[in-house]
Amino acid sequence: MKKIKLFFSVAFLLAITNVNAQKYEIKVKVKGIADTVAYLGNYFGEKKYAIDTAIVDSKGMATFTGNKKLDGGMYIILFPSRGMTFFELIIGDDQEFLIETDTSEFYQKNLSAKGSIDNQEFFAFQKKLNDIGKKLHYLQIDLKKIKNNKDSTELIKTQLNEYSDKRDKLIEETVNNSQSKIMKSVVNLMREIKIPEFEIPTTVQNKDSLKRILDYNYYKNHYWDLVDLTDSSILRTPMFEPKLKRFISQTIVQFPDSIIKEGDRLIEKARSNPQMFRYFVVYFLDYNNESKLMGMDKVFVEMAKKYYLTGQATWADSSVLAKVKERAIKMEPNLVGNKAPDLQRLETIDGKIISLYDIKHDYVIIAFWEPNCGHCKKEIPKLYEVYQKLLTEGVDVEVLSIYTQVERELWEKFVKEKEMTGWINAYDKYQFTNFRNLYDIYATPTIYVLEKTKKIIGKRLGAEQIEQFIINLDKIKKGEKPLK
Repeated sequence: MKKIKLFFSVAFLLAITNVNAQKYEIKVKVKGIADTVAYLGNYFGEKKYAIDTAIVDSKGMATFTGNKKLDGGMYIILFPSRGMTFFELIIGDDQEFLIETDTSEFYQKNLSAKGSIDNQEFFAFQKKLNDIGKKLHYLQIDLKKIKNNKDSTELIKTQLNEYSDKRDKLIEETVNNSQSKIMKSVVNLMREIKIPEFEIPTTVQNKDSLKRILDYNYYKNHYWDLVDLTDSSILRTPMFEPKLKRFISQTIVQFPDSIIKEGDRLIEKARSNPQMFRYFVVYFLDYNNESKLMGMDKVFVEMAKKYYLTGQATWADSSVLAKVKERAIKMEPNLVGNKAPDLQRLETIDGKIISLYDIKHDYVIIAFWEPNCGHCKKEIPKLYEVYQKLLTEGVDVEVLSIYTQVERELWEKFVKEKEMTGWINAYDKYQFTNFRNLYDIYATPTIYVLEKTKKIIGKRLGAEQIEQFIINLDKIKKGEKPLK
């Protein structure tokens, strides 16, 4: 059974103009349904969007028509009156055809297509795949029930392997025998590459480690061999985006340079197809927003410089280009690994003039904040506690606590009330340093961690994260075991 809890908003529905030269005509006849509404929708990534609507007449017939060919991919027919259940179809070159079914087993059992080799193959494949899927599902349930019975467990595991092999064989045979281009593209997304058996000389030490490295490199380098990245129809399937996410987040080492390298490789593979090229460029430009890992803003900067600021992002208008350029310019100076920009002629709360580079400690924490910020009121006193703990742990650390405004009264009052006088409290009295742009201060508090050379080693961390972050770095530096 397939159900959509939240489908598409009315905003996604397109008005269909009746013209004589129709480019698609999809008829759907469902026995057991009448006098209602049907939707035609398509996948894009992991979401579904409605693109057309049709009235179901008294005989259960609905006709979707349009004067422009549909983009290839996997689509759905949905009947809201039937509890938002739906069935899938594929759209390739043939876009005038009839689909017939009934309401048994949520439309799946008796699906048939006339005038569409694509869907004749697709429905036959789905039925076989669903049968295997049911067997695997029930075997998994049985395995959980008898997990303490070793003999029965081994038997079920053998059966699971047999049905998994059947599934793989069905997928491979379907691709090899299919007459449908769109069918091949869809089914290829379900395939996994096979890692060859590498011959490792017996004289090699740590053979297992070497095998893991060889297997990993082969898998990473050949992950996309079976997928045509120049075919934009794969974007309109529910399998492509999860496959991409699995590759980026689980296969690639999570360092910015690794993500950038693989991003460039995918972009170049897809370059000949404008839709795929655009998809990958936008995907990697936005990767920093998707990732929870520190330092991924470098991916944004590199993608912006390579593709947006060189005129290759032809889909972006002048306002978008200006925004991307502005963000890249503000983010680049303060990327993790860069030397932090100096902040000169800051005035401390007691009237002394200092500069960031004058602070000589193993670690320097820079905290930008203001007392009117609700989050700062909680986070900055916490940071002060962390600072005191680090000192008691013997860590050579200093905090440059920078007030981001210029009116002194509230600042001085807050510092005094919270007794935060043990670190350096300072502000840019004459707005000389340009700290907002240099450190990309668009919200407070914003916290950076620097090492002795003033290289940025951490950014936008919370107070509690900073304590373990610095202690672990310090332990590693001293040759000690870090905390878990």
